[in-house]
Amino acid sequence: MRKDYKENPALENMGKRGQVSLFVIIAIVIIGIVIFVSLSPKINILQTSEVNPSSFLSNCIQPEVEDTLTLLNKQGGYVAPDNYLTYQDENIQYLCYTSENYLPCVVQQPLLVSHIENEIKNAVTPKARECVNNLAKLYEKRGFDVSTTPGDINVSITSGKIAVDFLSPMTVSKEDTQTFRKFAINLDSELYDLYLTATSIIQFESTLGDSETSLYIQYYPDLKIEKLRRSPDTIYTLSNVVTGEEFTFATRSLVWPQGYGLDSQ
Repeated sequence: MRKDYKENPALENMGKRGQVSLFVIIAIVIIGIVIFVSLSPKINILQTSEVNPSSFLSNCIQPEVEDTLTLLNKQGGYVAPDNYLTYQDENIQYLCYTSENYLPCVVQQPLLVSHIENEIKNAVTPKARECVNNLAKLYEKRGFDVSTTPGDINVSITSGKIAVDFLSPMTVSKEDTQTFRKFAINLDSELYDLYLTATSIIQFESTLGDSETSLYIQYYPDLKIEKLRRSPDTIYTLSNVVTGEEFTFATRSLVWPQGYGLDSQ
């Protein structure tokens, strides 16, 4: 019979048609399963509630982070400068300062990156908690039981990135229970290198009373440094020419008395 089957074209064609029919049936079954899964109620709480907590909080908190960074970068790394000069309606913090004549300045903020991380944390935390409360209310309106804690923020500024982690455990329950531990926001940024360059400049200012900015540009082709002298102050603006990010700060160093060097009449 096996030999007759192979030698009979009609039987061979019937076998091929049977295989094709089988494949079609399998394809229909798969499509039916996909449609059933897509239309049936979701067990996953994120799909059932039509809310993605990570996206919701990111969209809520990220603008606050960006606005805070803009303010910090215009004001020498301070949300509310306490020792500053005013230039073009901006209060620019002194990062190196002396009130004495003839002396180099004293570094005011030796841990600039850590300081800016804390400034972001303190500025953004109230908004972050507000966003979490809004998310909880959104879930509650849809019939979920929600348990939250006030939460805390960790900010990390590293090469190429600013990471904001909001540690705020949230448990959402209905038919099932799901717990979220942390929500993260990551921003692409080259500000870390600008902050390190600023730290280096104020070290030169505190030692020599001035800095030679051309040395930095030789090693960092994406870096632009503007140095504006307004005796007895100096305003530095560091920028990345690729990303457009800027950081501005002020120094006061080697102050000469008014009229120094003029011949007496």
